[in-house]
Amino acid sequence: MSILKRLGHKLVDNLLLKILALVLGLLIWIVVVSIDNPVRTQIFTSIPVNVENEEIMEKEKKAFEVAESSRTVSVSVRAERAVLDQLSRDNFIASIDLANYSDGRVPINVRATRYADRIASVTPRTPYAVVTVEDLGQRQFTIEPEITGEVSEGYSIGDVVVANNLVRVSGPVSVVEIIDRAVARVSVQGITRDIRTESKIEFYDKNGNSVPTTDLELSRTDTNVTISIWNNKEVPVIYGYTGIPADGYAATGNVIATINNVMLKGPASALSGVDSVGIPAAAVDITGADNNVTAAVDIELYLPAGVDFANMDDNTISNVTVEIQALDMINVEVPVSNIIIDNVPEGMNAVIGGGTQQVVVSVRGLASTLSAVNPAMITGRIDLSGLAQSLGVAQLGAGVYDAEVAFTYPEGVYSGNTPVIVSVILSHHEVIGDSFIEMPQDTGEE
Repeated sequence: MSILKRLGHKLVDNLLLKILALVLGLLIWIVVVSIDNPVRTQIFTSIPVNVENEEIMEKEKKAFEVAESSRTVSVSVRAERAVLDQLSRDNFIASIDLANYSDGRVPINVRATRYADRIASVTPRTPYAVVTVEDLGQRQFTIEPEITGEVSEGYSIGDVVVANNLVRVSGPVSVVEIIDRAVARVSVQGITRDIRTESKIEFYDKNGNSVPTTDLELSRTDTNVTISIWNNKEVPVIYGYTGIPADGYAATGNVIATINNVMLKGPASALSGVDSVGIPAAAVDITGADNNVTAAVDIELYLPAGVDFANMDDNTISNVTVEIQALDMINVEVPVSNIIIDNVPEGMNAVIGGGTQQVVVSVRGLASTLSAVNPAMITGRIDLSGLAQSLGVAQLGAGVYDAEVAFTYPEGVYSGNTPVIVSVILSHHEVIGDSFIEMPQDTGEE
């Protein structure tokens, strides 16, 4: 007991001093700890701002856009240094709740996902996010293929097919309304065979400027494009013309066109059978012309089935000129032996009389054609039945008749419109036994 009493006396002796020493020691410990691990504030930047309750806007048929400056936020974090040293921006979540939208602003909330119980405070340096709200716009576009690059020489782009060629767009009406077209771009640089590729859908305004899709909702973001690559083939263009020029004029046969050859493309099955492009005669009419005739002909209208121009930007209109010249006239001495008498009455003989050996025939034609004409090229015929009809008799009797000769001319040679009249002598045959002789005909000559 004496030991315990002595121990108790020692504990209570100078008790006040002992308590004071304990408090002083504690204060010294706190000061030391504060100096070694102080509480301080640190800024964390570029924390993404998430959006909550987006469906509120959808239900109201509204579109919203968070301002670029409000899509990330910086926060001030107050905590002990040891805690701050263990944190990064990835340990914080920033969000805005569209249910709290008011006058273009939404409060920004930030919370820590690590050491939340040891952090004194987390304060966004920008308390509000700027949010633009407007009516929701919706449109549908046909996706247009856009080809870039050049295929290998000797090849051309054929059929281009866009699978799933429609895209629906919804978003802020101010953005949706400026979209002019949707494009799927494909490069064909150096290609020599058919290709199928997946292409991203891009949007452009009327000025060709790209429209960002960040704030748009798309029914699809890409589509498949199939492109056929066809062979090229150069073929001539053959022109025709129709009609008869004015009297006294003729076509020289010389046709001048601004397009004489075209480069075509097409599948091998179609292109192999094409050796030329024929322009029908009806495309150029020279009827009644007394000067050169020029007509604009669209060659594209007469391309064979299954082929097209290799370069769709090529001019397809050819100016076709048919040369027209005035006819010259010359006289040709045609031997009577070139003239045949048809429909001679039975039992009679017909000859061209008057000792005529040749007749003068006036012909017209182009100078180049007439220079090659000789008498052997011109033949004539006399129709006695037609002569009888013109004289009003059933049949001609023996006698001398004036008859017009109808001539046939070589190509490019025409009648000079001067009738050729000859004397035709009709005489009877006298039958002796099984043969006959020609009876002399009195011609009135001494």
